[in-house]
Amino acid sequence: MMTGDLLAAKRRENIASYVISMWHIEDLVRACGFNVDLLLERLLPDGTLTQQEVEATRGWYAGIMHRMQQQGLERSGHLQEVEEVINELEYLHQTLADVLHDEDYERLLAAAKPGIETLQRQAGEDATGTVDTCFTAVYGVMLLRAKGSPVSEGTLEAEAAIRRLLERLSLHYRQMRKLPGVSMN
Repeated sequence: MMTGDLLAAKRRENIASYVISMWHIEDLVRACGFNVDLLLERLLPDGTLTQQEVEATRGWYAGIMHRMQQQGLERSGHLQEVEEVINELEYLHQTLADVLHDEDYERLLAAAKPGIETLQRQAGEDATGTVDTCFTAVYGVMLLRAKGSPVSEGTLEAEAAIRRLLERLSLHYRQMRKLPGVSMN
């Protein structure tokens, strides 16, 4: 299955996994200096894909690179399409916690709250919403692990609680999208 197909499936089935994957792709694009050939060289072992699949993958990554450049994301930031998903998730989070008072969600939020608040305090004036902070936590731990850096037990516990919250939010998002009249992308 091609990268674009995999991400489309993630977007349908687990929106949190989609967001983390897109953040990772954005960082890979930046690390390769927006050079699609270098990116493919690093990502695709020789002979694993047909020439047609390589060209489709090249086109997909080139499209990501083009959109990132159009949106001025050469150094940092996220694609507008990813930011829109985070905004939708933030709205859903607020609805579940403050309007519907979903007990299971509120329980998971209470468990994740200390880690979220710690990150938001550390961010100071640059603190973002709850959902964005959750993604920052999960992605940050992923990067630490990829670098082989030590991760404290407390950080791992906080990240696990945040991950469970995002999993539940993803479930609600998938259920919401199945409702008649809901036309979110």
